[in-house]
Amino acid sequence: MQSPAKVFRYAEFDVNALCELASNLRGGQDCHCNPCQVPKCGSFNWAVRLSFTDGLEWLLRSPLQGYGYLSEYTSGLLLASEAATLRYIRAYSTVPVPEVFACKQVILKPPYGTHLRARSPSKDNEIGIPYMLQSIAPGTPLEDTWKNPGADEPGITHADKMKVVTQLGTITWQLSQLRFAQAGSLFEEDGEFRIKTCLSRGMVLNERDELEDIPRGPFTSEQSFFEGHLLAFLQHVRYLPLGYHCLLAPIPAPKEYTDPSQCRMAANWWHEFVAMDSKIDSSYNRADYVIVGEALLGMVTKWTSMLSDKLPEHSQKPFVLHHPDLSVNNVFVDKDFNVTCIIDWSFCSSVPITMLLTAPGLPQSRDELDRTLVASFESGFRKALVECVQPDDCIIKDTLTEILSRSRLTWLFTRIITFDSTADYTLFHDIWESLGPPEQDLSEYLRSMQASDKYITLHAELARDDPTEAQVAAEEAEFLSKNVEKRAIARKLTLVSEWSSRYRKADDKGLRRNGKVFVADRRLWQWIYDCLKTEHVD
Repeated sequence: MQSPAKVFRYAEFDVNALCELASNLRGGQDCHCNPCQVPKCGSFNWAVRLSFTDGLEWLLRSPLQGYGYLSEYTSGLLLASEAATLRYIRAYSTVPVPEVFACKQVILKPPYGTHLRARSPSKDNEIGIPYMLQSIAPGTPLEDTWKNPGADEPGITHADKMKVVTQLGTITWQLSQLRFAQAGSLFEEDGEFRIKTCLSRGMVLNERDELEDIPRGPFTSEQSFFEGHLLAFLQHVRYLPLGYHCLLAPIPAPKEYTDPSQCRMAANWWHEFVAMDSKIDSSYNRADYVIVGEALLGMVTKWTSMLSDKLPEHSQKPFVLHHPDLSVNNVFVDKDFNVTCIIDWSFCSSVPITMLLTAPGLPQSRDELDRTLVASFESGFRKALVECVQPDDCIIKDTLTEILSRSRLTWLFTRIITFDSTADYTLFHDIWESLGPPEQDLSEYLRSMQASDKYITLHAELARDDPTEAQVAAEEAEFLSKNVEKRAIARKLTLVSEWSSRYRKADDKGLRRNGKVFVADRRLWQWIYDCLKTEHVD
């Protein structure tokens, strides 16, 4: 039996129909799709190249389907919205993006309810799969040269990083001029662009497209936009898997360690600690995240009223287009590090300008830039601002500059509510330092909430869905190591942290009588490392 061609690795489709479509779009130019090519694959889409006899190449992109990926309905919405977004940007700005030649999703009818997975769509189109035909991004992805510190191969210089990030600041200025009356995702219907349901990462990823009874937009105010995303976050932490997120046990970050082997040891200890008693999806961790989400909900009004309402020209159209993932995978450059193309506009939506004016995370969206690169981003934005805004518009310049200078707050908020982070406690701590009551320490606040009637009751409700002791034991047998020392450390840390006795009235006889929560962070892993090192030396 002959094995299927490599081009069908992710989905079978009608190659002849595809080439005929592409040929017709180019006035009869012959087109070929090499069946031996292996499709390129990202997090949500796969792609293959089409070649024309005159040497031009196009790209076919299609959503990944199957277990672990977005539903067909959500994928179809994202594909349609991305195509509309690219067409809009090319029509109304000079931001370098791919050109869309054709797009056909598989949506026939809207879903029932407010979630996005209610209906299975038809695949009735000429190719047999949802698709977008687009131009190929010129240049090379920034990921080819942007290396992390300590990488074996030399990468882009810091000066060239500053050059790229400065250009991203200028591009952000251009996006700030694409304004809308509502917050949501762009769609094209009957030749007109419309803002409809919001397909941002915070509304869609991590199975959030399954959630019901949350507002999905379009949103008409900055406050309703952030509140909608916080409500999605709060439902997520109550009902959906939390992945690797444990609020009081952030994942050890490589940047915190000069010795990679020490970081690996810390990661191993972290894994043993969170696996013990199945902490991550436990009612204790879920209740911790509800406290954080509801605290952020209370901060939204204070936060959103700080600056953006000072912009008079935003009163009618206060929302702007935002690319949520300007990572090294999605930024293309030439050999001189001039930005040549920005790709992957999935999850793009119109957002409050406070969200747009944040420096991108590089190399990935969860990675915070150092201060010099943030300054370069701000410099690129300010230069475009000065060149384009009338000299007498001092309020606009001053307010945008102030929003830019405070943008880290938005970056922290976005990382938490989208779960695009590895250290949620640290991020929330930094937000608390800016917006929380100055008289109360965050650790003491969390401890007091855990001892309050409201959250004791909530925890009791969440505990009904906790796994049984037998299920916990089975999970520990699967995920804990066989190393006796590592298990002993995890068990003692669990005891000292009072993990399973936190949601109760304050007890002045407990191990943790200082009123603060136990946080398993770098200081803990360093202490364990030092203790074991001393013990082994002795």
